[in-house]
Amino acid sequence: MIALDVAVNHRKSLGGEVVFWFIEEREDRLNHLRQELATDAVPKHFKVFSESGKFHEKFGEVLNSIDAGKDTLAPTFAFIDPFGFSGIPFTLIERLLKCKRSEAFVTFMADAINRFLEHPEDKVVQHIVDAFGTSEAIQIAKGSGDRVAKLRELYQSELQQVAKYVRYFEMRDRQNRPQYYLFFATNNDLGHLKMKEAMWKVDPDGDFRFSDATNPNQLVLFEADTTSTLVDQLRREFCGKGQVTGSAVRTFVENETAYLKKHMTAALKQDEQAARVRVEPLKTDGNRRRANTYPDKAKLTWV
Repeated sequence: MIALDVAVNHRKSLGGEVVFWFIEEREDRLNHLRQELATDAVPKHFKVFSESGKFHEKFGEVLNSIDAGKDTLAPTFAFIDPFGFSGIPFTLIERLLKCKRSEAFVTFMADAINRFLEHPEDKVVQHIVDAFGTSEAIQIAKGSGDRVAKLRELYQSELQQVAKYVRYFEMRDRQNRPQYYLFFATNNDLGHLKMKEAMWKVDPDGDFRFSDATNPNQLVLFEADTTSTLVDQLRREFCGKGQVTGSAVRTFVENETAYLKKHMTAALKQDEQAARVRVEPLKTDGNRRRANTYPDKAKLTWV
């Protein structure tokens, strides 16, 4: 419902046919969903469907049809929000990400998985193995250390085998306590950038706060001052590499960090004013560079 509401009220008109497909296993929840949908006024080019069933079975049928050459998959953003950890086999997510222009956003209940790692029932254990696509998850129960962190890292590692960009966002409450995790996976540069832009727009006064914890050694609160952290990252990446272009710096920031171009500008301005970065007056095209800007054709050297 949230995705539909956002699309309906988006400040920009979404052209072309947009399909929303809701899959709900429980009939009472499905009936409530349909009552809510009946009260929503949606544009004519929005097609909204609600269906009873299990996500992995219904969506699996679609992927089977695609694999058989009977259908094609339109650009897809799959928000997979299960109750617990059953019914989200990793093989299904892997098949989805192999389709062009497809992305997955998965609610990852690491705490719940941790509690059931040593469950005596084989069926429950198999759900965990299926969710990760590997029995390595079960082996975590036999080790020491932070099991929840290890589960997150394993899931990230598995997604990185099938997606170019993988980020996970830790959902925290007002007391800064972790609640659950959202994994985003895509093979599209622009999709990755747009997801980060959306996360940076999250209202810090809301019920939850996003943090980017893709790098296990770095936690980035999205409402916090970011300049000093990014300054350090850029220095580690580019110091000693000679002259680089603004394009190379921007690509690194957008593809390899939690940050955006606006954060890059602030970090570079701070470093330039401190004489830690030298920016040439002329760009690669021979035109003069405007002060305090770092366009793609700028020439920079860390000193």
